[in-house]
Amino acid sequence: MRLCKLIATGIAAGYLALMATVAHAAWPERPVKIVVPFPPGNSSDASMRLLAELLAPRLGQAVVVENKVGAGGTIGTGFAAKQPADGYTLAMGSTGPLSIGPWLRPDSMTYDPLKDLEPIAAVAWAPQVMVVRTDEPYDTINGLIEQTKKSGNPLIYGTPGVGTTPHLVISKFLHDAGIQGQHIPYKGGMQSLADLIGGQVNFMSDNVPVFSAALDGKRVKPIGVTSAQRIPTLPDVPTLAEQGLKDFSMQGWILLMAPAGVPADVKKRLETEVAAVMQDKNMQERLLGFGLVPMNMPQSEIPAFLKDESQKWKEVVDISGAKN
Repeated sequence: MRLCKLIATGIAAGYLALMATVAHAAWPERPVKIVVPFPPGNSSDASMRLLAELLAPRLGQAVVVENKVGAGGTIGTGFAAKQPADGYTLAMGSTGPLSIGPWLRPDSMTYDPLKDLEPIAAVAWAPQVMVVRTDEPYDTINGLIEQTKKSGNPLIYGTPGVGTTPHLVISKFLHDAGIQGQHIPYKGGMQSLADLIGGQVNFMSDNVPVFSAALDGKRVKPIGVTSAQRIPTLPDVPTLAEQGLKDFSMQGWILLMAPAGVPADVKKRLETEVAAVMQDKNMQERLLGFGLVPMNMPQSEIPAFLKDESQKWKEVVDISGAKN
């Protein structure tokens, strides 16, 4: 009798395992959702919509983007982190919600970026370009630093708000350059840009699309990029590291994430299909058009990258004094 029970139990366990395998093998059986924690229309949202467009035919199901905004991206990211880990809800992971939020607003965090989410793929870098008005007498970062030191006055700069990546990147720049700044926070990058052109502030750093029209119209000029390498769309603009700020590399990034615990076979399928999309020339060229740079990072390297980024941005938040 005991032997019969053991056999029956073994058969039942094997059947359940087989059914689970079949269920996963059938994934996806319905549309897949990507939660974007920012409003429609910006470059990060555009990158996810492009990914969804090119991923859908490879999965044989619709891939839809759902925007859940608020609190610097932590509301939407927190929502995605708490969804079932079945591969049907994914999330756009980015610098703010994953590496800045835990240090900037720790009391409002509802998720642990390093435990509640797991990476599927690297999508894009989001480098910044530093600009000044075209009537400034210098064309380089060193010229800006020298003039600021000579004047004895703080550098007046505008950003989209306290704790935003432009604010943090400029804070790191001022620290490394050894100059003082006066921060004027605005409600958005375009408002800050209008005052830069109008002369109310003297300096800005932000993602390339913020300045595209002003650069084309010669109303501002670029004096440096914040990434470790030059930006393909601005090949003549040197990095800050090239201009003497040793090892300066501050830029945002975009990843595709999933709630922790996605079945291994589903995760592998996602990784394989997204990797194929990222190699698509159409994907790469359109990312560049959004002011982004394709992020050629193997999935296996992303966990360590996220740990390093978390510590790097913690230091910058401390430097900026932006913590709530």
